[in-house]
Amino acid sequence: MVSITATNSANPPLQISLGKARLEQARREADQAEAKARDLRAQADDAEQQAKRSQDNVRKVSSRIQEEAATYSQPRDSSTSEVPLKVQKLIEQMYSATVEKRAQSGNPLKTNVNAAPVLNMQGQATGRIINISA
Repeated sequence: MVSITATNSANPPLQISLGKARLEQARREADQAEAKARDLRAQADDAEQQAKRSQDNVRKVSSRIQEEAATYSQPRDSSTSEVPLKVQKLIEQMYSATVEKRAQSGNPLKTNVNAAPVLNMQGQATGRIINISA
């Protein structure tokens, strides 16, 4: 007679253990991939929002430039650029009232002969410092 012996043991076969390890590794990799995908989606959303803000800024600046161009390209009123007649007469009166005094004194600038010459960046004499506060 043939005897029957038990082949079942408490330890699972090696193939089952390897399969479970592979399954766990695959789950971890899938979780990591999903987390990375969420991060990339968040980065893409941030980039889209920044692009929209930049486009809005471009629109605002271009509209402001167009408004300024329209403002400054309009022809000026010719009467605002001319000196009014009253101002011209006032300047003529002031000139004629002071012309004799200027003619008597000769050069209206006071000079100091003993003053040190003013030197430019190359060391060349360019003039004298004048103190007219006296």
